[in-house]
Amino acid sequence: MNEAFEKQLMRSQIEVQEATLSVLGKELHDNVGQLLSSTKMLLGVTERKLENPPDTLLIADETLGKAIQELRSLSKSLDKEWLEQFNFIDNLAAEASRINTSGDLSISFSHPAFLPLNAEKQIILFRIVQEAIQNALKHAHAKTIHITVAEISEALIITIADDGQGFNIKNHKFNGVGISNIRNRTALLGGTAQWDSSETGTTILIQLPIQTN
Repeated sequence: MNEAFEKQLMRSQIEVQEATLSVLGKELHDNVGQLLSSTKMLLGVTERKLENPPDTLLIADETLGKAIQELRSLSKSLDKEWLEQFNFIDNLAAEASRINTSGDLSISFSHPAFLPLNAEKQIILFRIVQEAIQNALKHAHAKTIHITVAEISEALIITIADDGQGFNIKNHKFNGVGISNIRNRTALLGGTAQWDSSETGTTILIQLPIQTN
């Protein structure tokens, strides 16, 4: 009875959290997003009235545009219905495009048209790849990353290869937060994660089992 109660309590807490996040996401999109869009429109009107608008005004307009895009992405990620229909390919393609626009990193993404995973598993896989990208950027100081997803013999193969500073695998303890997150989340999906690193970069190979009908 205690176990059943704990499960019911946890389920209720999750439902309340989902409802709260859904409301927050809609508020961000409908109210805050509208205010930012109106502000950007006013900046645009001011720019057109000036023969030589100052660089600070142009930069402010561009920065505000990026903030609106980030807000829209955030509001989507908080929406329960959006999470239930989460698409790994679409979201990673959008993430790669956003990072490529910043100029700090160049990401290429090769993928099939469809992933044979449910939405929950696709969300976890997306977090795994996000973690790998952040590791390559922060620790390896990579300039390019190649991400490939392929379905081979009832397995999903994901490779994430960067050109950053590699590390000695034999002497590495693999106990960092980023690596632990990748391993733990991959294990949740019933898969494995392996690292191959050298002076010219690091490649992460992730293998996930899939069930075909």
